[in-house]
Amino acid sequence: MKHLHYFSGLILLAVFCSCSGAKNAVSGAQDMGALDTLIQQKKFRVVNDWANPMVTTAMMNVIGLLGPQHNAQRINLIGNSNYFEMKGDSVKAYLPYFGERQMGGGYNTDGEAIQFDQEATDMDIKYVKAKELYRMTFKARKDSESFNVVLEVYGNKKTVLMVNSSQRNPIRYEGTIAALKEE
Repeated sequence: MKHLHYFSGLILLAVFCSCSGAKNAVSGAQDMGALDTLIQQKKFRVVNDWANPMVTTAMMNVIGLLGPQHNAQRINLIGNSNYFEMKGDSVKAYLPYFGERQMGGGYNTDGEAIQFDQEATDMDIKYVKAKELYRMTFKARKDSESFNVVLEVYGNKKTVLMVNSSQRNPIRYEGTIAALKEE
């Protein structure tokens, strides 16, 4: 009799687990549909939680200045102002930069972060079925600095934003995407 209760309990557990998987598949499809709409409308904002700079000897020498939550490969941005916005073909970004600047910049503090506010050029948006993500690529500029930007958006609304600059080492950001609030 003990074995009967044990096996019936296992069967019930298996049934409950299989039902929850079906629910997750349906909600995943709904999330992907909402993400499709968000990407197609090109009206969204990405806020990053982490910066992943290219690790160099110079970064290793100064990383201790950032505090205990950070290491040379992963810097916590939670609570720091940062964003990437897209509205139509216009892109706007303020992304704190951690890494080496190879040239330019001057002594003013305006050039510390990666910033641009303009219409994107060479924009390409693709859905990569094998990885189940959207990949958006475009180019932007600010003054004499040019940026090649790649934004990958996953079904769970997590993002990876990669920025290659003509004057700085590459950097990667991890965050989340949300619809742009109407003004």
